[in-house]
Amino acid sequence: MRLLPLIIAAFPLATQAEPLTIVTDIPPVQSLVMQVVGDRGTVDVLLEPNADPHHFQLRPSQARSVAQSDLLIWISEDMTPWLDRVIQASGDTLVHLPLLHEDIHTDTDEEEIAHHHEDPHLWLDPNEAVEMLEKIESKLVELDPEGATSYAENAQTAVNRLLDMEGEIAAMLSGVQDRPFVVTHDGYRYFVRHFELSQAGSLSDIHDSAASAKTVSNLAHLAENGQVHCVFGEVGESSKLTQVLVDAGAKKGDDLDPAGISLPRGPALYETLMRNLAGSFENCLSD
Repeated sequence: MRLLPLIIAAFPLATQAEPLTIVTDIPPVQSLVMQVVGDRGTVDVLLEPNADPHHFQLRPSQARSVAQSDLLIWISEDMTPWLDRVIQASGDTLVHLPLLHEDIHTDTDEEEIAHHHEDPHLWLDPNEAVEMLEKIESKLVELDPEGATSYAENAQTAVNRLLDMEGEIAAMLSGVQDRPFVVTHDGYRYFVRHFELSQAGSLSDIHDSAASAKTVSNLAHLAENGQVHCVFGEVGESSKLTQVLVDAGAKKGDDLDPAGISLPRGPALYETLMRNLAGSFENCLSD
C-alpha cells in the first residue's frame, strides 16, 4: 500500500511557469497590458510621474530592467525616441512589441495620412486601443501558451469595458462636436477624429515646434470672431500663446493629460484618462 506514494514522489510535481516580467513605455500602455496580463505577470512602466514622454531620459537601472525583462511593450520611436536607443543597443536579445502600425485604414486625405504616420498617440482612439489589446494578447500567448485562456478572457473583458466607455464618451460629446477649439500640442487627432470634434488648430506641432506668428495671428482672429470656443493647455507644459487666444475671446479650458502622467498608475488608468479628456472637452465647449 505504500508503493504508490513512493512512485508518485519519484516524479517532480508540475510547476506553474514563472510570472512574466513586462516593461512598458508610458502609463496608458501599462494600463492596457495589466488588464490582459492579470495575475500571470508583473507590468512596470518606465515613464516617471509628470515626466515628458517625448524627452524622458532613462536611468541606468531602468535600462537594465528593460534588458532583463521577458518583454518590452511600447508605442514607437516617434513616441519615445529615448527607448529606441536601448532597443538598438540590445541587438536581437530583447523581445519587444511595438504597437504603432503603419496602415491608416480609410484615410483619403494625403495631409491627414502624413500626419497620422507621424502621430504616435494612437491610444486616444478606442478602435486603436482594441487593436492594441489584441496585439498584446497575441504576444503574451506566444510567450506563455499555458496562459492562453486567461489572456483571452482578460482581453475580452477589457474590450467590453472599452466599448462601454466609448459609447458613454460619444454621448457626452454629441452636443459639442461643432464647437471649434485649439490645443497647445497637436497630439489629439486620434481622439478628435474618432469622436468627430472640431479642432481649429494647435499652438505647437507634433514635434513640439511652436506655431508660426502667422498661425497664431490667424487663430487669434478666429477667436475674436467667435470661431474658437476654447483653448486647452497640457499637463507638464506651458505656453504663453494660450493667453493670446484667451485675450482674443477664447475660453481657457483644462490642462489636458493625454499620456496620463499625472494619474495613479494601474489597470484603471486608461479609462480614467479617456473620461477625463472627454469631461474637459465637454465642460469647456458646452458653455
